[in-house]
Amino acid sequence: MFTPELDQEQVRCEDELRTERKRTEEALRESENKFSKAFQATPSVLVIASLADGRYLEVNEAFERVIGYRRDEVIGRSSVELSIWQNPEERTVVLRMLAEGRKVRDLEIGFKSKSGTILVGLYSAEIIEIGTEQCLLSLVNDITDRKRTEEELRHSEERYRSLYNETPVMLHSIDHDGRLVSVSNYWLDTLGYERSEVLGRISTEFLTAASRTYATEVVLPEFFRTGFCKEVPYQIVKKNGEILDILLSATAELDSDGKVIRSLAVMVDVTERKRMEQEIKRLNIDLAARACDLEEANRELEAFNYTVAHDLRQPLNVISSYCQAIDILCGDQLQEECKGYIRGCFEGTLRMNSLIEALLQFSRLSHAELNRATVDLSSMAKQVAKELEGIEAGRRVEMRIADGIVANGDVNLLRVVLTNLIGNAWKFTARQEKGIIEFNVMEIDGKQTCFVRDNGAGFNMTDAVKLFAPFQRLPGSEACKGFGIGLATVERIVRRHGGRVWAESEPGKGATFYFTLT
Repeated sequence: MFTPELDQEQVRCEDELRTERKRTEEALRESENKFSKAFQATPSVLVIASLADGRYLEVNEAFERVIGYRRDEVIGRSSVELSIWQNPEERTVVLRMLAEGRKVRDLEIGFKSKSGTILVGLYSAEIIEIGTEQCLLSLVNDITDRKRTEEELRHSEERYRSLYNETPVMLHSIDHDGRLVSVSNYWLDTLGYERSEVLGRISTEFLTAASRTYATEVVLPEFFRTGFCKEVPYQIVKKNGEILDILLSATAELDSDGKVIRSLAVMVDVTERKRMEQEIKRLNIDLAARACDLEEANRELEAFNYTVAHDLRQPLNVISSYCQAIDILCGDQLQEECKGYIRGCFEGTLRMNSLIEALLQFSRLSHAELNRATVDLSSMAKQVAKELEGIEAGRRVEMRIADGIVANGDVNLLRVVLTNLIGNAWKFTARQEKGIIEFNVMEIDGKQTCFVRDNGAGFNMTDAVKLFAPFQRLPGSEACKGFGIGLATVERIVRRHGGRVWAESEPGKGATFYFTLT
């Protein structure tokens, strides 16, 4: 029989056992809660699966976020069934490694999300026991964005390397010791080297002695101080010994202390440009010398003109005087035929004298000083027209002279221009029943352009090249008076004003003469 004391002791022991069991159960629940919270809060993907058949027993919130499946969609199903492994064979490799006792840490493996997107993760795994069941605890760190960035960076570097190597410009980079660390293909092709022949060598080794000294003593110290240089003139030696003139510009990559790590330099071959500059300089010297020769020749020609004019005028005056004297003293005794010869001789001296005067005036135009002022061309044209009408009052000519045409130039020389152009139109409308002469202005190529237009005989444009040459007369103009230097005089005056003169015409449809002034 049990005594009351024994019954009480037994009850007390049972109470203690129940209390201890309850405390253990609570501690276990608390531990499970902590594990569950830690499991769910882990930012990496965590999966617990049955090792035997791969069925998912638990997944965390990161799994749902990264892979895209909800927890209730995967629990009880396997990763093979859901096709989560991009390459199912990799899962077999992982299981074999674990079975062999090897660690599975940070294997780069591809996974397929619910949407079909391929994700790249660093995969780690351990075999654990839950109760009596062996399970596979898997951890995946999603590195998809990092891999994408790395891939883009790799492509970018490849594009840069391709651009660097293939661009048709001489490029090279040096390190902080001045040694070549990279050169472009164009650099190699231009200078004739292989890449293996230049990398690691001091960049200044390829310069001429004078350029090397300049680079070492002046350019490089300043470049390593500032990290920049622009269009430095060097001479570089090709492998075959040929020397090229180049302009080098460079910029540097600096470290946190401001020291040069490496540089990127661009070299532009200016050999041909320098040769052309030297040739232009030589030509300019020759041109200046020829200009001096021409100026001296013009002075001599002008002096010759004056001398010839003076020497010719004296015998002409004698001939003219003798003709007049013969006519006065012996005119009654001469036959009409002889009187005609005397008159022809006298008129010839007058024409010769006029020609000499025209030559002198044409020669003076090259040296006459321009006295520029604002000139009313409309008023000047009307004066010229009035003078012509006074000379041949019987002519029917309609003058259409626009008002308000002004220009900047020498008033006396511009009067010569209008006198010749309007006078020319007057001459070549002589056979018209009613001549029409117009003076007006228009804009051509953004410039004020004056013109004189007539309805006269006109001319063939194939003969236009002769218009402004001295002593050139167009076919059909023989009946008109003149020596053929009027338009040449116009061209010379207009050119001295910085402008140009040209003409347009058709036979029988009149002519238009245009001129500009600056």
